[in-house]
Amino acid sequence: MQKEFVTPDPRDFVNALGVEPEITGDTQWTLKLFDVTSEDLTFSFDSVGQSVSVSWCTSTGRDILKLFREGATLLRIVEEGGETQLVTEFETQDTAGELRVCIFPEVSITDNSLFS
Repeated sequence: MQKEFVTPDPRDFVNALGVEPEITGDTQWTLKLFDVTSEDLTFSFDSVGQSVSVSWCTSTGRDILKLFREGATLLRIVEEGGETQLVTEFETQDTAGELRVCIFPEVSITDNSLFS
């Protein structure tokens, strides 16, 4: 049985990050985070497709990171220890993992995926 991908209310992103998610597909939302991070950072999620993508580029447009993950089960906004992060949990038949995108005070991204 496939799990549901639970995501925050769009207003929660505005309250925590100062950015309103844009609808960029039938079921996809995108956060363009340049205005709040001064980094070319985009975070997208598709609640029906249970996927997340992250794009982080240099000021000249060169890719630093392009990441696409499926099997997302939970997206939450975590504000603790002076940091604000988007934390996505994943679970597939074979793997489980977590993607953390730190927005404040500076951008950092960590990803782990383990056999379940």
